[in-house]
Amino acid sequence: MKTSHLLFVLFNLVAFTEFAGADEINFGKKTPSASEVIDALSPDAPKAKTRSIDMSNLGKIPKSQVKDHKGSSQTALSMEILFDYKLADLTDVAKEQLRPVGEALASDKLQGLKFVVEGHTDAIGGYSYNKNLSEERANSVKRFLVETFQIEPSRIQIVGKGKSDLLDPVNPASEVNRRVRIVAIK
Repeated sequence: MKTSHLLFVLFNLVAFTEFAGADEINFGKKTPSASEVIDALSPDAPKAKTRSIDMSNLGKIPKSQVKDHKGSSQTALSMEILFDYKLADLTDVAKEQLRPVGEALASDKLQGLKFVVEGHTDAIGGYSYNKNLSEERANSVKRFLVETFQIEPSRIQIVGKGKSDLLDPVNPASEVNRRVRIVAIK
């Protein structure tokens, strides 16, 4: 029993490590400034130094299935953007949280980049429902950024992740899992 519980915890730790990546900043509920967003998403920004633990042999996970972020040139930020229950419309609070993101994406410093807006949900509800809801929420974020800050729509792709990449897999219903992740891509 203790062994299976330990493997469950280690599996979730591996899953969390895969998701977080070395070049991601999680602002949580904090509203970052435009300069903080630029620093987080800029390909020229110094990357955070991290330590890693090789856990590829734990739980008999083949090393070939463990994701390697060492060569990754992508940078990302996560924010907890709160939506009303079962809705994809941006609240006034969410718009205020996204305002510095829009200012940053429209800035000259990030002009040459494209972005992926990922919508995430908690684990309450079915797979397809959460996938659709997360996609609608990501689309709401994109629409707000495009319409408010005149960002070229082709610079922003959307992805609905649903409940597939929980930030807190130990607490799948946690509100920290309901978030938006913005990834800068070349």
